[in-house]
Amino acid sequence: MKYGFFSDVHANLEALKACVIDFRAEKLDKVFFLGDAVGYGPFPDESVKLINDVASVKLMGNHDYAALGLMETDFFNQYAAESMGWTKNSISRKTIQTMSDFELQHELDDTLLVHSSPKEPELWHYILDMDDAADSFEYYNQHICMLGHTHRPYIVFKEKSGEIVLSKQAEEILTEDRRYLVNIGSVGQPRDGDPRSCYLIYDVENKIVRHKRVSYNIKATQKDMAKIGLPEYLIERLAVGR
Repeated sequence: MKYGFFSDVHANLEALKACVIDFRAEKLDKVFFLGDAVGYGPFPDESVKLINDVASVKLMGNHDYAALGLMETDFFNQYAAESMGWTKNSISRKTIQTMSDFELQHELDDTLLVHSSPKEPELWHYILDMDDAADSFEYYNQHICMLGHTHRPYIVFKEKSGEIVLSKQAEEILTEDRRYLVNIGSVGQPRDGDPRSCYLIYDVENKIVRHKRVSYNIKATQKDMAKIGLPEYLIERLAVGR
């Protein structure tokens, strides 16, 4: 079995479509969505519909949560808050109903799926450094925890000795004597300096996880964002992956 995990689409339909095509090319058996379907981008309704169509499991992200009116945007930066205002005024009732059924977390075999962190998933903590990663291992018992939220892909593992190690590879063979924390990256707004979409492939039989990068038409998304008056900062950052 080969599984795909994707996250942080942020209403970037061009990026999502490119990744769905790649899911099929990779012959993935199932795909799982780890949250933030909307926010920042120009096509929330269309993105939610496609995510709902292709993903076996759908998780809620903090932007989805805000779009449903379940949290305020006080902790969003000004650009995120502005785009969320547009999103809330634009999404359809059908989209609201669909996202309302998304989960906060999901357990898949010996893998925990969350959007932000295994620690209090509903509070949307960020895992930004190795201290955060080390703390996170205390909040789940599964072999693997997969997440998104920061838009930066990484693989961190914990040795039996307790040592926490950041992998230097985009592909890692999982072993039974280690536990793993895996950020799957972002489809719609990568922030690791590579503007291409990113998602994760998990080869279950061979115990291999691999980050996959996918090119998409960034200029088309930027043009659509400009048409509806989204902030210039959000438009420009797509091209540089920041």
